[in-house]
Amino acid sequence: MTREMGFQSAKLTVPGTRGRAEAGVTLLELLVSITIVALLAATVLFAWRVGVSAWEKVGTQLEKGRGVLAAHQLLQEQIASMVPYEAWPEQRGRVVFFQGEAETARFVSRYSLTDRAASGLYLIEYHVAAQQGGTKQLLLKETPVRGNEELGALIRDIESHPEGVRLRLPPFERDPETVVLLEGLQECRFEYYRLAATGEQGIWTDEWVNRPNEVPPAMRIHAAASGDAGELAPVTIVAAVRNSVRWRPLGILGILGL
Repeated sequence: MTREMGFQSAKLTVPGTRGRAEAGVTLLELLVSITIVALLAATVLFAWRVGVSAWEKVGTQLEKGRGVLAAHQLLQEQIASMVPYEAWPEQRGRVVFFQGEAETARFVSRYSLTDRAASGLYLIEYHVAAQQGGTKQLLLKETPVRGNEELGALIRDIESHPEGVRLRLPPFERDPETVVLLEGLQECRFEYYRLAATGEQGIWTDEWVNRPNEVPPAMRIHAAASGDAGELAPVTIVAAVRNSVRWRPLGILGILGL
């Protein structure tokens, strides 16, 4: 009888020991599970951040691409809508208003960025300006044309050349209405197409000399991005002028060609 009770007591201690062992295993499994979940959460978070970063980068590139395309279309339309409008400076008779240099172009156009729905004529000013970091930006400024005399007052000097005349105007001044069309450029310059007098193929020049009653029949803009703005591929914008002969809004006399 004593032996049986001792044997039973020994058996009673075994279940308690197994319970403690089973509880220890469960805690270990819980810790392992928590660690796995934490690793999975960290992996998912890292992947999410990578995805968001890639999405933002793609969005930025698309936005820049849309900006370049919009600037491309604007420049083409403004140049194509150029008119050989006469200015009446005090120091000389009537001259067609056009200034064409490598980094500055001024002309009269029917197309406006800010007032697309409105009719009228606008003084268009393009200018290549330096910005911080050694890059360049292409600027645009528009001003409504109110008359031949007011436009002529902008002309400081008229230089005579064998082929015609060259207008000298004040330096480009940036104001709150100035629009940045392109930026982060390593190179940007204007060129103007000159028809050959003998009927041969014309040439492109970066310094325009005005012949009587005409503006360049075509104009192009070269733009290349700097190394820090590689999203913008080098572009060449070429636009033909729809009406490159003299145009004067002189009422019925202008309509009759008088």
